[in-house]
Amino acid sequence: MTRGSASAFDALDRFVHRLAGALVGFSGLCLLAACVLTGVSIIGSLTLRPVPGEIELVEALCGLAVFGFLPFCQLKRGHVGVDLLIASFGPKAMNATQLIGDIVIAVLFALIAWRHGIGLMDKLDNGETTPLLLLPIWWGYALAMILLVVNVFICLFIILADIRDIRRKAVIVSAMGAH
Repeated sequence: MTRGSASAFDALDRFVHRLAGALVGFSGLCLLAACVLTGVSIIGSLTLRPVPGEIELVEALCGLAVFGFLPFCQLKRGHVGVDLLIASFGPKAMNATQLIGDIVIAVLFALIAWRHGIGLMDKLDNGETTPLLLLPIWWGYALAMILLVVNVFICLFIILADIRDIRRKAVIVSAMGAH
């Protein structure tokens, strides 16, 4: 591997980590907003009245938070994995199963993104809104679609990183000792 491609990969690595970190911040803000909104609604129900449509907003914010945390989880290899049996076969087997697992996760997230995109088009076409606030549902689908595309991008980056590590004869590690 040439020095230029190594530095290009390192730049991509830094970008992916910054992107995943920014999405964690976004997700944290979504959860914080959901908590504040719920608290205000509870206090409001004890005094005057709850915040109208609070449940609709909290649902959307929590859903966006989940989609925003997924890229960081994938980047840190935080998805469930069982290495007890494979570890006894050595680092080559561990690397092979990690690469296969990362490919499967990438394919699954691409499939989810594809189907979500179909759902987004449906929500755009039918003009569905939330029951109380009458907010268009497509906006939440659109934001989630962006987050899913970022997740697929990070999944593809992880596969590249796996291949790079295998070529360098490095051991690909799971979440407990993520690199």
